[in-house]
Amino acid sequence: MDRKTINQAAAFLKKQRLAKAVECMKPILQDSAYASIHDRLNNIQREYQFMQEYMVRGVADPARDRLYTKLLKRMHQLVSDADMIWLINNDTYMAEARSRLSYIDANPDIIRRKLEGFVSDVALLQFSQKEDEADKLYHDHADYMTLVFDYLLLSKQWSEGEATDYEALLISPTIDTNDAAHIVSAISLSCYTHFDIRKFRTLMAIYEKTTETIVRQRALVGWALSLRGNPTLYPEMRQIVEKACENEDTLQQLVETQMQMYFCLNAESDNDAIQRDILPTLMKHNSFEITRWGITEKEENTLEDILHPDAEEKAMEEMEKTFQRMQEMQKSGSDVYFGGFSQMKRFPFFYNWANWFCPFYIKHPALAVTMKKLKNTALLTNLLDNGPFCDSDKYSFAIAMSSVIDRLPDEIKSMLGSEEMFGPVGQQTDVHSEAVVRQMYLQDLYRFFRLSDRRKPFRNPFWGQNGIKALFMANPVLVDTISEKYIVRLGKFLLKHKRIDALNLLLDVFDTEQRNAEFLTLKAAVLMREGQVEQAIQLLEKAHAITPDNVKTYAMLGRCQMLTGKFEEAMEVYHHLSEIMPDNRGYLLNKCITMVNCGHGEEATAELYKLNFENPDDIDVSRVLAWGLLSCGKISQAEREYQRLLSQDKPSAEDCLNAGYCKWISGQVEQALTLFRQYVGLMRETRGNNQEDIDMAEVFHRDSVMLMTNGLTSSALLIMADMVA
Repeated sequence: MDRKTINQAAAFLKKQRLAKAVECMKPILQDSAYASIHDRLNNIQREYQFMQEYMVRGVADPARDRLYTKLLKRMHQLVSDADMIWLINNDTYMAEARSRLSYIDANPDIIRRKLEGFVSDVALLQFSQKEDEADKLYHDHADYMTLVFDYLLLSKQWSEGEATDYEALLISPTIDTNDAAHIVSAISLSCYTHFDIRKFRTLMAIYEKTTETIVRQRALVGWALSLRGNPTLYPEMRQIVEKACENEDTLQQLVETQMQMYFCLNAESDNDAIQRDILPTLMKHNSFEITRWGITEKEENTLEDILHPDAEEKAMEEMEKTFQRMQEMQKSGSDVYFGGFSQMKRFPFFYNWANWFCPFYIKHPALAVTMKKLKNTALLTNLLDNGPFCDSDKYSFAIAMSSVIDRLPDEIKSMLGSEEMFGPVGQQTDVHSEAVVRQMYLQDLYRFFRLSDRRKPFRNPFWGQNGIKALFMANPVLVDTISEKYIVRLGKFLLKHKRIDALNLLLDVFDTEQRNAEFLTLKAAVLMREGQVEQAIQLLEKAHAITPDNVKTYAMLGRCQMLTGKFEEAMEVYHHLSEIMPDNRGYLLNKCITMVNCGHGEEATAELYKLNFENPDDIDVSRVLAWGLLSCGKISQAEREYQRLLSQDKPSAEDCLNAGYCKWISGQVEQALTLFRQYVGLMRETRGNNQEDIDMAEVFHRDSVMLMTNGLTSSALLIMADMVA
């Protein structure tokens, strides 16, 4: 059986084409590997034929629609189970897991008794002094949880009885919280790989009923990532989600989960930034050490103190800023540890699926060697209670520590278990808050799908170009459920992080006739980025009419008007903005720019001289003043301003261009040519374009009114463009 055939059947089911899906799946009747579902396919085909016969006879059947939907659901479950059979027969790791499951009785009641028995046995350990008994208990339990995890990953579509039993099991206070969280991860991975409405309902019920943070947040991630299930085939999905989202806290967490997924997707770019901008600073200042009292200098730098008495203070300040930046990155959600720990996922510990999602606990058998070598240090306890890492990274750290502990200097060993072990970056992080617990779990998920060799059988929730497939919030199930304030909040986040494809999808899904001003402004911002400024103006005008007091919307409108050359309208906007916010230099400068372009250059330069006097070091003020002077024909004054601007460390391309205009107008053609070529070089460097893409004739045409007012001719502009090229 070809998996493409199974996928084709699934595609027909999304279109509610039952007969087509049945026809696709008929080859399984000739394949003994699918013998367990042969009868199910025959029954569906037979019942559908009965429906057709009744319809041909003209029999009125008020239950026809309901029965057809029921057959579609049964067919969906069959196709899903067929795909699982295909995976077991064609994926090495799936086949290995299936062979191990002969050692487990998968009855939910048996599983419950085993998990409750483990809790009782742990409680009895306090009365026993035999260390080997404890080791065996935890070893056997870890092996058992691996089997349970594998069983749930390979499980087919659930019955109502299974859903009820697992819900009761996972909200029960009589099993260990870590075990419940572990099982929830297995159900989640299974559900968003092969959607199962009963598993989906179970995850939602656990999220709403459990009081354990780690279990609740894993269940939330599970049902959120499973929203891709077919809401047309399972309309109850919408009802389940709508009921859950009546709780404002659920809406808040759903949006935060989506944002945290994109922080995970940024892990590698964040790591590049750390390698490029942060680690070199730390290496440069390796004369400092991190202690529980902060950053202190090592004593051996006394000679440097004598030679450069102020260097210590500057280096300390630079290093503290570096640590603050890492802290800020981590607080904002960045995965600052991905780069380091991504190299530590080759331990045998990660050879099975279960360990990627196992909550960190000290008694895990994989940590036995580490426990013995560390003896009485509080490393693992501190790692458990305060470690700012996700669970899989904690295991990586602890296992790696066992191989190097014997070679560590005594002063490092003395730090193990102390507050400063994780340094300033690990401080002030509430690792037990719902948001952090959820963020760390998502990091575990991301590491699995990014780094594990055993990830292929499962649907990757992070896949897709530019992260567009990770946008579970752009799901039709949520259209009538999520209020616009949350969509706008998420949209602003996506815009800030330059996830424009995802943002466009989000706005398209939630686009309605009744839109608020913030939604319109957000959509206009996307249009601006894509160069569709005229369309952006239309939306901004509507938004401004709805909320005339919204300064940011009005300022965006003025900006768009400037970009399209509507300087009269823009001048009115910025004149009003500078009146209500006279201290905002940006609005004042834009007002002056529009005034210059509307022929009020003298008036504008008077204001600009005043601004320049009040802000002598503001480059933007100097830049606008220089342009105002140039536009008014005050070439010598403009030339002085541009000379000052070009003396900066990194002169801008526009400054080179305008300085070239000054030289050209004053007859210094050779110097003008040099500056124009410098402009082309800077533009090519910035835009990454070829020389042919920067047409100086077009550049000169843009400023032709000013140039020709100052005595240059149209032919002179074309000749200069050719000389520059």
